Amino acid sequence: MDLAIPDGAIRRLSDEQPMLMVKVTYLHGGGAAVFAMTNHVAFDGNAMFSFLAYWAQCNNGHGVELPVDLQPVSNAILTNVDQTSDISKDAAQSPAEISVDATRLPAEIGTMITRAVSRDTMIPCVYSITTQDLRKLKQQVEASGELQDGEWVSSNNVLTALISQCVARANMRAHVYEHGPWTVFQALDMRRPLGLPLRGLGSPIILAECNASADHVLHPDRLPALARRVRMSVDAYTPEYLRNAMHWMHTTYAGLARDGVNEPWRHFWFSALNTNRRCVGVSCMNRIPIYDADFGAGRPVMARSFNPRPNYVIVFPGPPGETDVYDSLHMYVTLERPAMDALRADPEWTSVCTLVSEF
Repeated sequence: MDLAIPDGAIRRLSDEQPMLMVKVTYLHGGGAAVFAMTNHVAFDGNAMFSFLAYWAQCNNGHGVELPVDLQPVSNAILTNVDQTSDISKDAAQSPAEISVDATRLPAEIGTMITRAVSRDTMIPCVYSITTQDLRKLKQQVEASGELQDGEWVSSNNVLTALISQCVARANMRAHVYEHGPWTVFQALDMRRPLGLPLRGLGSPIILAECNASADHVLHPDRLPALARRVRMSVDAYTPEYLRNAMHWMHTTYAGLARDGVNEPWRHFWFSALNTNRRCVGVSCMNRIPIYDADFGAGRPVMARSFNPRPNYVIVFPGPPGETDVYDSLHMYVTLERPAMDALRADPEWTSVCTLVSEF
């Protein structure tokens, strides 16, 4: 792919490593499996699956308009920054959710923020929840009396609260993590509050964090309160804050590249993804066209996205039904084995979530 990669070490990397790799495997019993791997510098999940769906349309002779803007979204955000404002002048003010350390090697950072666990003890599973059950949960939250006048919660906020409660509870009951408060986050696409098109290259994601006491996650009846906290954390990310965060990232990255730091993007990380901490979160990608990649043999019968990070749950749409209506969501959950066993035994989880498969 011929893309305008930003200046700096990323450009050097792009000359050596592809932004997109695709492998097609023909199955012995018929059918095929399509594997795609991307560099997160160029693609987020939305852009990846939108690209695959468009490619499939082209293969069938129906491609008309590329659904992915080839202008990196970071450039579009930075274009809106007033270069005379305090946001531009105060590049040293880093957002609390993002950390950077140029004094350590990327491998050292990885060790520092990764819980020492054998890969053999990590269990990845796919669970399903129907959209009907999710609507009922949202209605219960709305009827609980927890929301103040004018407040509201989205289905994604409620789902984030449910997943966070159950996953945190499972980890503590299995003694994988000690009893205590948790950081809960919902991944937020910065394009939405900034009013930008929800398509394009790049990874415009920030993790909207909130603090949850042990009481919030241990007791199912606190679900409305936790859903409200998640909603309030998302609402706190104003356009001004997000532009400031992007400007800080852009300026800091450029400084590292200018100083000769190798692979500067590998020196940044979200603090909530430090698996040594009690953190749990959700990335809701339930609007992306994961099952629309029909290359001529019909829609995929199964779609999977590899998620090796524990306590970080990715939500995709489930396969469409016979009427092409998406009536379920698939949750990609990776936990340590004792925590996964505890999750499977949690009645609040099993009452609405069904195991689809293990990887």
